[in-house]
Amino acid sequence: MKLSVFSLLLFVSLRMYGQADTSYKVYFGLLHAHSMICDGSGTPEEAYSAAKAAGLHFFALTPHNHDAAESGAKERKDDVLIARKPELYNGNSNVTVTRKWKEEGVTRTEQVSVKPVLKAAKATTNSNFVALYGQEFSTISSSNHVNVLGIDHLLEVENGDFKGLIAEVKKAQQSGTFIPVIQLNHPDVSEDLFYHGSSATVLKNMHNDYGIDEGDLGPHFNDWVRVMQPYTHLIEVLSGPAMAKTRIENYRYHQTHENDYFFYLMQGLHVAPSAGQDNHYKTWGTVNDARTGIIARDLSATSIYDAFRKHRTFVSEDKNLSVVLYVNNAVMGSSITAAEETELDIKALIRDADEPTADYEIYVYAGEMNAELSTAATNWKASDGRYDKVEVRGNGLHSIRGVFGTKAPTFYYIKVVQGNGDRAWTAPVWVNETHAPLHTDSAVTTATYYWTSSASSRVYHLAGCSAVERIKPENLHSGNTPPEGRTQHACNVTAPGSH
Repeated sequence: MKLSVFSLLLFVSLRMYGQADTSYKVYFGLLHAHSMICDGSGTPEEAYSAAKAAGLHFFALTPHNHDAAESGAKERKDDVLIARKPELYNGNSNVTVTRKWKEEGVTRTEQVSVKPVLKAAKATTNSNFVALYGQEFSTISSSNHVNVLGIDHLLEVENGDFKGLIAEVKKAQQSGTFIPVIQLNHPDVSEDLFYHGSSATVLKNMHNDYGIDEGDLGPHFNDWVRVMQPYTHLIEVLSGPAMAKTRIENYRYHQTHENDYFFYLMQGLHVAPSAGQDNHYKTWGTVNDARTGIIARDLSATSIYDAFRKHRTFVSEDKNLSVVLYVNNAVMGSSITAAEETELDIKALIRDADEPTADYEIYVYAGEMNAELSTAATNWKASDGRYDKVEVRGNGLHSIRGVFGTKAPTFYYIKVVQGNGDRAWTAPVWVNETHAPLHTDSAVTTATYYWTSSASSRVYHLAGCSAVERIKPENLHSGNTPPEGRTQHACNVTAPGSH
């Protein structure tokens, strides 16, 4: 059944800080894709247009940032890369390139005029679709890949140097520009931290996952989390199928990254699930029905990034199945306190417009967080924290009984399995964590003062001012001292945590 964009929206009542807020909606998108400016196919403009046509509300194009991006490309190798030509990413005008590819053993070429990623994103964004952008940093053999979403210049940090990457992101923060969001791409803890192969392979692959190796940000996860947490908010639970050339009907993932999701939560990282098709061919948004779902105030880049930072996401194998978790009336992404040995009030809000009476199995997962030394860590599996299933039917708010709080810092998330086999995972609610991240309604929570780059503006805003959310991310500046020549905006600022 074909649905309009607006029929996909689910209005959600979030009980935040003790008060109901009915202004939130559910939106669907994808956060990992490629085009011809790294090792994929098609132009950035084609990718955004295809994702919009597929009914996505938001979509991120994330070209590889390094000059070895074509090393695994099969049909083509033409040096059309943002590492070779940064203007393909953030240039001011179209760039003409020579595309080369092999077809039936014959090398073919053509001249292509490419609109740079940032300009293509801006041109494609409208009230029904938000085109996001970023870069896929590093290589799999050098600490794995991450997406750096929202970065507006070429990342020139050496592959695998996560200390350098964080320094680059901090530099953007200190200069008052937009603060990017990091997503851990296609994680593989078993391969990268617990691999058992030849000694040479072990040396190459182990203990370097996302910069956890000694000499970078590790070797203890406590130190790694402390540095990564301010910017790292997403992890791919569903990734691919990257190399599929056409749509795969009724596709379900043979391998998910749920165990990796559980592992990083156990190490203390506040992270929420995401989905990316990692498209290398012209299948953006269509190769399967996997989606990242978010809860946001509106369909704008500011609100979308706010949802990422507040961990208000879920992932689904069904393009319009949404699942929202509540624990003691707090929505997923929240940090709360609960008395030991008291039953938690866990609810799952499930909606599927196509299948309103479907049957579901709901599983609760929980884990007591305890960061470990990476070289002696436990190979945690999601099954280590799974409760018995609860069976429910149909759209609605479903209660889950029999889960009791503990004194230790603990996270809780849920997985639902629809009767047809489609699965969805939610972000956690964190309970009794002593040093929980601060959640506010501001799009960025790391500075005291915010202002727009517009020369016509003569005001600045305090953190928490609702006007900050209305500033476009590319125009948002921040800092710990107010800008000269501007006066404070007379907005009502509510102290964080008092909403």
